Amino acid sequence: MISPVLAMVLADTEKGALWYFKQMDSAGLAVAGVLVICSFIGWGAMIQKWSDVQELRRRNHLFDRRLRDQNSVVGLNFPGGTNLSPYEFLVSEAVAAVQRHKGRLVRPSDVRMCMGHVENAIQRAVSRTMVKYEDKMVLLSSLVSGGPFLGLLGTVWGVMVTFGALTEKASIAQLAPGVCGALVTTTLGLLVAIPATFGYNYLLTQVKIMSTELENFASTLADRVELELEGEARNNFEQQQQAELLRRAAASAVPAPMVAPVVVAENPVVPPTPPAALPGWEDAQ
Repeated sequence: MISPVLAMVLADTEKGALWYFKQMDSAGLAVAGVLVICSFIGWGAMIQKWSDVQELRRRNHLFDRRLRDQNSVVGLNFPGGTNLSPYEFLVSEAVAAVQRHKGRLVRPSDVRMCMGHVENAIQRAVSRTMVKYEDKMVLLSSLVSGGPFLGLLGTVWGVMVTFGALTEKASIAQLAPGVCGALVTTTLGLLVAIPATFGYNYLLTQVKIMSTELENFASTLADRVELELEGEARNNFEQQQQAELLRRAAASAVPAPMVAPVVVAENPVVPPTPPAALPGWEDAQ
């Protein structure tokens, strides 16, 4: 930590580091205390973020090497409730989207519809992973911007106290609280902002690199899933064609039904003819 190092250096001087803090008033001590807390928070956030970045990158590269040895991506199973790496999370979301269309891929239009859902799922997973990548970066950015302003606040307050103590017979003891408060808070503000600036820039570069790698992996994953779905659709279409051929062959092999012969009688029955009209009927009309 830079703040303890500064205290050790000042302790070797004639009056020691504590003398400067003893000369400050309550407002200056409050600002200095806030800056010291911010310094510890900044260093803790930078160390934790650096450790997280290294761990995530290691797990991503390990899973990428394992995935290259797999024959099929859509056949992978991911147990729920486990701590997945970013790459594993993308693959699990893509597999979950494919499972909703399992067994219904026959035509190219089916593959296109399924790939639309898969790409949407991958994009959502990328967005959620980016939020995880940028964790703690806002805190470091706030320390970079807010540290100097807190130091400036202490400086302005110390100058105000110094001018308030100026009289014709002002002594060093009367001017010391304001001057010490201005200098100490300025120094602490810089000690908060300078390490946070270097750490933020380094970690931001690492996050950008990991984000680019994540987008490239997502694009490669989408291409591989599409190729596997096209192969599955082709196999399903061929199986349907074979099943149709077998059905037709079975239908053609069934013999035609027997038709009973028509027997013609030797003396066919002749229906009786209707009686002729009565004679004289026309005259009666």
